[in-house]
Amino acid sequence: MAGARKRPRTRPLVAGVAVTTLAAIGVGATLYEDFGSARQAPRRSASASSAAPVSSAPNPGTGVGSTPCAAASATTIAGVDATVAQTIYQGELHSREVRADIAHIAGSRELLSAVASSNATAAYAAVYTIVYTPHWHIVRLRVVRNGRVLADVGGPDIIAPVSGPLRLKGRVVGSFVMSVQDDLGYVKLVSRFIGVPIDLYRNGAFVMGTLQPAPASATTGAQVDVAGRKYQAHVLDALAFPSGALRVALFVPEPTSAVTGQSCAAVRVAAWGSVAKHIAARFNPLAAHYRELVETLRGSTGGLAYVRAGSSRIAGGAGPARIPHSGTVSYRGRSWSVFSWEPVPPARIYLLTPAA
Repeated sequence: MAGARKRPRTRPLVAGVAVTTLAAIGVGATLYEDFGSARQAPRRSASASSAAPVSSAPNPGTGVGSTPCAAASATTIAGVDATVAQTIYQGELHSREVRADIAHIAGSRELLSAVASSNATAAYAAVYTIVYTPHWHIVRLRVVRNGRVLADVGGPDIIAPVSGPLRLKGRVVGSFVMSVQDDLGYVKLVSRFIGVPIDLYRNGAFVMGTLQPAPASATTGAQVDVAGRKYQAHVLDALAFPSGALRVALFVPEPTSAVTGQSCAAVRVAAWGSVAKHIAARFNPLAAHYRELVETLRGSTGGLAYVRAGSSRIAGGAGPARIPHSGTVSYRGRSWSVFSWEPVPPARIYLLTPAA
């Protein structure tokens, strides 16, 4: 049975963006923007709650004698962008929010009873209630019994399906497929976080995206020329709802000579810095959201993030005793590349990513 049109997943805005932060390990932040639902992936970084001995070094690869990244620059940048896009996608499959939504579905007595009795009308009513319950973030839900779809409610273009069994009194009575994100939300979130165009393709056909006119197809490493600008494509594999392959194409603009003349290590750090600045731009006023920014940076990059003003630690916990403005820092037995900037003096934002 077809479902009603999906409602917009909007929330009250704080200067354009409202942020809900879930602080436990494995839980990400959620950004609700004016385009609808857009969630962020689970945090992968280690806790930074205790200080450790620290050392610093000059900025990686920018000194005399460093080898220019040259033709590898676009691939280096694409590697960073793809990591963020993939991390966001994995969050749509495995975050704590997803697990909570699965529990809502599997624990619905109304749904289980309807499926067990093959009652399509009752199943539709139960599914509709689940999808449209406030503060749950399911954008589509389909339930099946013995190969027959009893109910399917939600939007038409959905990414990252999650499936599972439906059990009543220990007996499997059916199955479900659900998702917490639609194609539009994913495209908007990724493009806002990494700042490069993104297009989605299904069965070789363009679905939606931000690079227009969209290339007929895209493969990793391919050079694409659109409206007089050159890009390098990087393609990730994803899943469409309820099944089938979806290809996520990121398009990295051709780097300038100022970029290609730097070492690949410096290009990589600058790419992470670009991601950090794009994310920070979503918080307004920034100074009121440092804690949420830190959680979002950690969740989307897998690195460590801090906000400090001199010796004052504003957000991010203890971390290294001293962090240089650039270069590398040794912390907890490994080397981290440092990117930092000072958008609202005297507070400085630091992003630490694993050194190559």
